[in-house]
Amino acid sequence: MSGDDANDDRTLVAIVNDLPSTMNQFVGFTSKEESDLILHIRRTVLHSDEDSTNDAITAPTSTLSFAILDFKVERAKQKYAAESFEEAFYECWKIPQEQRPLEIWKIGGECCKKLRVFAVAQRWFSEAIHVCRSNNSDLNVKLEQARIARFFNNYLTQYPMIDIRVDQRGKGIYSKRVISPGEDIFTDIPLVHAQTVDTLSISPACATCTTSLLTPAVYFETTWSRMPEKLQRQIEEYWPPITLVPCSFCPFELYCSETCRQQAWDSYHKILCPSANPETMELFQFCASRQIIVRGTWNSIFSPMILAKLIAMIILHVVNSVHNGTSSNGVDLTYAHQFQRTDDGPLEQAKEIFSEFISSGDPTYVRTIPRMLKLMNNIFNHPSMPIQYDLNELEFSYRFYQIACNAQSFSSPTYAATLYTRFLSNVRQRDRTGLYVTLQTYLKGEPADQVFGGLFPLQSSLNHSCDNSCEIMDCQVTPEVAGIKVRCKHQLKPGDELTINYVDLALGRRARRAMLKRAYNFWCECQRCAFEGDDAYSCTECKLLSPSIDNPNPNLTNGNIPYRKPFPACSRCRNAWYCSPNCQKQAWKRGHKLICKDWTKERSSSSAN
Repeated sequence: MSGDDANDDRTLVAIVNDLPSTMNQFVGFTSKEESDLILHIRRTVLHSDEDSTNDAITAPTSTLSFAILDFKVERAKQKYAAESFEEAFYECWKIPQEQRPLEIWKIGGECCKKLRVFAVAQRWFSEAIHVCRSNNSDLNVKLEQARIARFFNNYLTQYPMIDIRVDQRGKGIYSKRVISPGEDIFTDIPLVHAQTVDTLSISPACATCTTSLLTPAVYFETTWSRMPEKLQRQIEEYWPPITLVPCSFCPFELYCSETCRQQAWDSYHKILCPSANPETMELFQFCASRQIIVRGTWNSIFSPMILAKLIAMIILHVVNSVHNGTSSNGVDLTYAHQFQRTDDGPLEQAKEIFSEFISSGDPTYVRTIPRMLKLMNNIFNHPSMPIQYDLNELEFSYRFYQIACNAQSFSSPTYAATLYTRFLSNVRQRDRTGLYVTLQTYLKGEPADQVFGGLFPLQSSLNHSCDNSCEIMDCQVTPEVAGIKVRCKHQLKPGDELTINYVDLALGRRARRAMLKRAYNFWCECQRCAFEGDDAYSCTECKLLSPSIDNPNPNLTNGNIPYRKPFPACSRCRNAWYCSPNCQKQAWKRGHKLICKDWTKERSSSSAN
């Protein structure tokens, strides 16, 4: 990694760490930013000395006559048409809020977007929607564009080769220049993450930076205690150095350094540690059980701990906005009573930290895991909590599906298998006592790697394609922080969308579409799906059904369903069937040649879960 790349990655860490404070300004009226903009316009554009301080700037309240109102509206439109965006916004702002028509709110929002004051643009578009009082898809898109620009502005500055766009279909990432195969496009680190339940006990890792903490005792399991002490000492000598830093107050969290331990404590663990909140003991014990399907409790590949961490981070973000008085576990409590309300208050603002992660699924699913809902409520309504967080069914479902729809598997490239390989290499290169031969009795093969699920702000904006243009890979973003990188698979032109795969690419079209519909609630219409078929009994190109034939086995009945002769399949991909050579040629010319390959050999590292 070059020096510039390292600096860029440290900048990324700063961007993600700053997201909570940035998101504080996403909800409600951003008076300071609007006041700053008005003050700037008065001083630099209008050259006025009035209202020299931000505190003196207040929006006009005097009611205007219809004639003056029409005049000001027309003047704002003229300034906007002349691309004098600062003056146009000032003309909009001078109209009292109660008298601003829909057109003025829209012009003001557009001006702020042009001036890159996205928080103010978001507020003005939001007011425009309120004034409109009907579902206006154009305004909804504009509001989402302003919100996206505000959230991702720092990312797009760091990665100028990409752009994030919003249209009627939703959000996506697009190329702004030619990107070549093998080129790393961007890196990303998670806002929140947790190790998967099935790898937690067999492949221990740092809960913060995700680096493997596999020790000889864990790898050799029960045989370790039966080994001669001399053999144990030899193994420990050649095993890569491992530093184990447990939580100071509980046995459930493990870290590789004091820095990682403190970061976890400040981010979430101070209110999830069983020493502070005994209700969390059950959650930690459940995660340690390695069960991902327990009737009435849990039925997902990701760990319920990531859900608990997400809520804990929201609570601590609220609490950390004040700095007087602390509880016994170091949590600020002085003004906690002010945050109990969840309507347009600090708690709602804190929830916006995770607002960019979509949530789509069956809201009644929570009723199949009632014990987990009860456990989470016991945790976040415990008296030790600085504020009580009420998880009703709707809120639980929303957070659950945010994780289900966006969680990306990843870990530090310092895998458990990496430590094991280094150990064997050390033995082969340095040992002269025949240890390698002795070890053959005890070695169990390559260990399972640690796997984490995380929510990545930028990566979560990548849409799916069964012919994905990018793949996701584990990445050590900085020496201290692990994450993912997005690498180009085939050349992208300016304007091409960056896509990844959410499901196994080796599956047929029918199975892929069914999984995407069930898990992500959309019907895939990508280029590959357009040129593949579902089965051999319908021509993929002209949709002609194959001819009926006599029952080849009269002893077996098939009800009233006719027996059909299958059409021949494409000899390369085996995922398209044609009634004639002519149909196959037409499909090839129209685009089948672009997606025709043996998909069973494709990597599936881009899976979103």
